Formats: sequence, C-alpha cells, structure tokens
Amino acid sequence: MRRHPLASSAGLLALGLLVLLGVAFMPTPEIETVRRQVADSGVWGPATYLALMVGTTQVPVPRTIWTVSAGVIFGSLIGCLLAIGGMALSAALSMMVVRWMAGPAVRRAEDNDRVRLVQEILSERGWTTVLGLRMIPVIPFSLLNYACGLSRIPMLPCLAATVAGSIPLTVVAVVAADAVVADGDPRVVLIGVVVGLTGLVIAGREVLGIQRQLASQGPTVDRNR
Repeated sequence: MRRHPLASSAGLLALGLLVLLGVAFMPTPEIETVRRQVADSGVWGPATYLALMVGTTQVPVPRTIWTVSAGVIFGSLIGCLLAIGGMALSAALSMMVVRWMAGPAVRRAEDNDRVRLVQEILSERGWTTVLGLRMIPVIPFSLLNYACGLSRIPMLPCLAATVAGSIPLTVVAVVAADAVVADGDPRVVLIGVVVGLTGLVIAGREVLGIQRQLASQGPTVDRNR
C-alpha cells in the first residue's frame, strides 16, 4: 500500500527527534570537551566537516546526520553556517557532475515529445518546485540533486531555491541539536514540523500544476507526433 507523503514526513521528523533525545541521554564524552578539542584544531575542524559532508552526500546518505552533527559539534551559529555552506557545495557539485555526465543522454531523450514537454514545464516552474521539495525532509537530498541536474532549470536559480528551501529545516535541526546537548529547550523541533508541512503544501501545489499542464498539453503533443 502506498504511504501518504505527510505520514512519511511525520515519521522522519519523529525519528529525528528520537535521535536528538538519544544523543542527549547516551553515555558520551562531555560535549564541552568535544567542542574544545574541535576548536583547538583550528580551521581543520570545519574543513574536515565540510569535506566529509560534501563527499558523503553525493550518494544517498541522509544529510540530516551532518546537520545534527553540526549543531552538536560546533553549536548553533557556526553549525548553521557550516551545514548551509556544506549543503550548497554538495548540491552544486552533484548538479554539475550529473549535467556533465548525463547531459548528452538527456538531450537525446528530448527527441521524445513527452520528455521535452516535461522539461519545458520544469524550466518554466522549476525554481518554485525545487523550493517546495527542499522543504520536505522525507525527500532524499542527493536524489533531488540528481533530478535538478537532469532538468533544464538554470544552475543559479536552482541553487538559490535549494539554499532558500533548505535553510529553515537546517537551522531548526542545528539549533535543536545544540539545545538538546547543551541542556536547552528541544521544543524548537516543533518548528521543523511546521516547516515540513509548509513544504508539502508548496510542493503539492506545484506537482498538481505540472500534472494539469501535462494533461492539457499531452493530447496536443500526441497529435503532433
């Protein structure tokens, strides 16, 4: 049976909350000790974090792991900057690699009228669709990067929508992780639920719009073949 996207999002948010609570109560080294050691490493700490995050998120590894880690290790401010910067670098790298490797195949596929129509619709509506999808935590980060890379959405608008759509949940996750390990208020996670639901509404509206355009233009395309 097919699960509703809202149920999947709620399940993922609940899992993230359980991870945060687990981090708070598991027997681990004092967080201040870990943060002091990372600070003593100078620029190597943030550089290592960025390299590992960008490298591992080129494959379907949950980005949430790195987002939460940023809050735990670096705190709210530096953690947000690193998580957002790493996310932008990872998305840019993925899209450039996919466009370089798969570009010729995509251009050949556009000989099909239906494929060309989908590409044209995505080019027209693309950045708002990307914006909404980036706000839904259940959609894998790397897979959406691949999809953006295969589309004809210009790189800069696509990256801008990626950053704008990812910032709310990223900030919530980093601040929540910092709050939990630093004995703060973990109720900030509830904000993530609101952001996720907002993303579902935006993305759902865009998907319905694309489906309506396909339904209205599809018969015309078929007749012209």
